[in-house]
Amino acid sequence: MLPLLLFLLGLEARVIIGQPQSGVASSSSAPSQAFALEYYGTSRTTELTYRTYRHIGNHLVDVSDAVIFCSIPPQLPKPEIYSLRVESQIKSRYARTVVSSRLANPANKSQEVFFSVILPETAFISGFLMEVDGKVYEAYVREKEEAKQEYEQAVTSGQAAAHVALNARDSNRFIVSVNVEPQKKATFNLTYEELLTRKLGLYNHVINLQPGQEVQDLQVQVFISESRNITTLQVPEMRSGNEIDPDQDKKVNSLAKIERLSSTEARIWFSPSVEEQRELTKKLADKEQAGLSGQFVVLYDVDRDPQAGEVLVNDGYFVHFFAPTNLKPLHKHVVFVLDVSGSMGGRKIEQLKEAMTAILDDLNDGDYFNIIEFSYSVTVWNLDSTSQSAVFSPYNAYGDSPDPHLGHTPAFPATDEYKAKAKDIIKKMRAGGGTNIDDTLRTAIRVAHDGLQNITIKEKPEPIIVFLTDGEPTVGEVQPNKIQATVRELNFGPEASIFSLALGDDADLSFLNRLSLRNSGFARKIYEASDTALQLRDFYRQVASPLLANVTFSYEPEHVEEQSMTQRTFPMLFSGGELIVAGKLKKHVLPDLLFGHVSGSSLDGASVFSSSGVAKASSLERLWAYLTIQQLMEKHDLQGEDDANSTDSQDSKRKALELALKYSFVTPVTSLVVVKPNSTRTVGTAIVQPEVNDGGSHYALPLSAAFPAGSTSTGPSGVGGMVDRFGISGTAFHAQPKPQSEHYRPVSTYAHMPNLLMKPLMPAQVELTTPQPSQSPFYLTTWLENRTLAVTTQINEELEELLDSINDLEWLSKVMSGSDALVLPLGENGTAVTFRLGINETAVGGGTCVTSTNPEGGVCVPLPQCVLRVFKQDLEIYLEQYFCKSGRLAGVCCPNHLYGQKTEMTEKTYDTTIVVE
Repeated sequence: MLPLLLFLLGLEARVIIGQPQSGVASSSSAPSQAFALEYYGTSRTTELTYRTYRHIGNHLVDVSDAVIFCSIPPQLPKPEIYSLRVESQIKSRYARTVVSSRLANPANKSQEVFFSVILPETAFISGFLMEVDGKVYEAYVREKEEAKQEYEQAVTSGQAAAHVALNARDSNRFIVSVNVEPQKKATFNLTYEELLTRKLGLYNHVINLQPGQEVQDLQVQVFISESRNITTLQVPEMRSGNEIDPDQDKKVNSLAKIERLSSTEARIWFSPSVEEQRELTKKLADKEQAGLSGQFVVLYDVDRDPQAGEVLVNDGYFVHFFAPTNLKPLHKHVVFVLDVSGSMGGRKIEQLKEAMTAILDDLNDGDYFNIIEFSYSVTVWNLDSTSQSAVFSPYNAYGDSPDPHLGHTPAFPATDEYKAKAKDIIKKMRAGGGTNIDDTLRTAIRVAHDGLQNITIKEKPEPIIVFLTDGEPTVGEVQPNKIQATVRELNFGPEASIFSLALGDDADLSFLNRLSLRNSGFARKIYEASDTALQLRDFYRQVASPLLANVTFSYEPEHVEEQSMTQRTFPMLFSGGELIVAGKLKKHVLPDLLFGHVSGSSLDGASVFSSSGVAKASSLERLWAYLTIQQLMEKHDLQGEDDANSTDSQDSKRKALELALKYSFVTPVTSLVVVKPNSTRTVGTAIVQPEVNDGGSHYALPLSAAFPAGSTSTGPSGVGGMVDRFGISGTAFHAQPKPQSEHYRPVSTYAHMPNLLMKPLMPAQVELTTPQPSQSPFYLTTWLENRTLAVTTQINEELEELLDSINDLEWLSKVMSGSDALVLPLGENGTAVTFRLGINETAVGGGTCVTSTNPEGGVCVPLPQCVLRVFKQDLEIYLEQYFCKSGRLAGVCCPNHLYGQKTEMTEKTYDTTIVVE
């Protein structure tokens, strides 16, 4: 077992097991033992003395001593990025970006090097090339499950493989690694594509630069080619990418050079020296990131027809951009729905108050508004008489009516008087209570529909609900699908657009996203940070000025292929935004024959805008494919879990998959695969953060924890599983079939310890010999850096024993979100899913469950009710071998013999001596 420990620590070791000390009883039947494990050397030596013990009768007997001479690994020089170049081509708002990075391994040993790129949230990866040791390997796109199978097959056959699937926990990060030989180089080229979004009157093109070190050759080039004159072109100072600076776009990036090639074309160049990179790093003040870490941003806009928009045609495809500039904003009735439950306490509610004060000031003349606050109950504030405000409680415990009595609470005009009254109410808000989302949304819809009954104006204001919450429903109806169904049933004639804000990690963003999309709005995540108030205000500014409502695009049926069209109806167009429709022309239709018509309700009533096609554009086919896939996946996601298998949902997914494969886009339904033949059995990793030791050496955990089918590895001698798992070449030890009377499991199951850096390549030959399994329990406990590695054959009694508290889990804080939620990478493509922890739950589960480690079955119970020692240190063991769902709670497949019990733990610790010379 000791070589296993040294292997985990990454140390060189020559292990000699001695005979029992004189005067110490030993078992004559104890088999001889010999272990050997060699690794790379250094001049520093550590002497480690340990003892092993065996139960003989009722006595605990010292059966061996050992002296081990260990060498601490040399501090390897960090892999160097000597070139990082980014080139973006923007044509007709469609950007294609290539990131090229060249790395060198200056060490005299192989190292795992990582290529990491932060992508815009809506970008699709469309290509990846990797050059290692003079050979080029090109990635290919496959259907997600097929890609996973190919990846696993490559790993099993001993090839290096990178299987890239987007991970929503860090949804816009691409990471791939490869083993680079000593003094060798590697080149990575990543291509991604995106359709730029117009926000507050400008297109935003963001390039993330995070090399993690200073780079001698760092260049960024952006080429813009538009069909109309470029009217605005700015390169602001680099952003941190984390928090909003209210003046960030007013400051100019003095290191960026702008060249106007023509009225419709421009080139931007950015190439900071090493010294300039250091200065930028100081300004961005990212103490956790070595080297430059920030966002290079290009902002621009184009000249446009005041009314008609722009229709571009090329090679049988067209795109219609619509962003009129001469329309006055519509009046609106905004219902602000604000969560003041207990979880909003502290800094969050103070930031909400700060944001709402500014947002109220942004209301325009002619607008109307209401304020609703909710926790356990729902309050509709009457600004004329706060004592007459309607309060709705979900249960009739105190004589309250089960239905909200809104009375004649009207919508209030956005005058200075009513804004001041609303600010006073918001200033006095206090956090406390549960989260009653169902009754809150019912009430908000009623206020949006009925609040304007007494308003006598020609054009009724557009009803808008701004719904902010930081949690999941805990009061009244708590099933998201039922809440959504109720809202859809009530929200009609006129339909109120619902814009949802998910504050922090505890809010159910997927639920809020479906809620808003089904009700003519959209959802956004608001991060808990010092700039939360600015994020809230920035969101409101985007929806503050609707220009058109009920917008419809139409074209002559004989000119376009109906089935090819992207979304053509939109609930609203906001000032500073843009609506886009794309599709295919029928054969032999000339560009100038295509006419697009846009109709909608403006401040002056019904309006129609028309424009004809212009054959000036570059290729539009990929833009059309990109937009189509985005909308198909949105339609699929809109169905939610309950409708995911419906015909419409599956049809959307199928069409998106076909297009993604045709145009080589990495999407939620496809993955990128690159396989590199390698006789050394190196296993590359994908979507994993690198760990770095003090000396700069990069290590990576192999993705595969393979234990060979049919293996006879047993009990405490299960090192064979570990040898295979970490790709050590050589001869595995000899193992005997396990006795039927004992419960053995490979040690590899338990020795996977977080925060211990492990090399994926072990070049040394390993020969291990193990004794015959004994009926006597075998114990070895070694303390090192306050960590315990416990290996025992009494699995059910030791490693599967219950811990005292869920707080004993060492990984808990890394996945906790708030006080009662876990964020786990268990969604599609490893996306993050939020589960309740259920710390205060009194009811236990009851559903039966079977896992790979518990084929005899168990009971699925909430995690706090069955906290097992086996996954105390390792989240992956919990997720892969014990996780189950207990309703909306994160559960444990609790072994039958432990279910309902709280076993008292006993732990034996033996002397260990560590001497460092």
